[in-house]
Amino acid sequence: MSTLGELFTAFSNERTQHRDPDTRAIIDRLESAAEAAVCKENEIGGQARQVVGNVAVALGVVLGDTGPRMSVWDPANMRRVVGAAEALRKRLAELETSAEYWGANAPGGSLIDDLKNTIVSQAREIARLKGESA
Repeated sequence: MSTLGELFTAFSNERTQHRDPDTRAIIDRLESAAEAAVCKENEIGGQARQVVGNVAVALGVVLGDTGPRMSVWDPANMRRVVGAAEALRKRLAELETSAEYWGANAPGGSLIDDLKNTIVSQAREIARLKGESA
């Protein structure tokens, strides 16, 4: 069976073929179990789609129809979110080793400048303390 409709049609066909109340009850229970499993899977899928949608928004990826017969939630369309996340991770790794990451272009001075100033200040303080103890 390839579709949910075919599954439930099969349950209906089996129910029609069997007149025994016990057999029909078993078929009914199987159908109810299948329906519950489908509903649970759909709920989990909905939660996953919500997460993908939120990540897409955060990354600036527009999840819209991107081609013929491609829905917002088509796996190929959602993979664009994964691609954007991977690109962001790569960019962050590049920034961690660059002066830009360490604040070379930050307004009001950089982290590197702050560290240099702290070192110079501490060196002066050490020199002053040495002079007082002599």
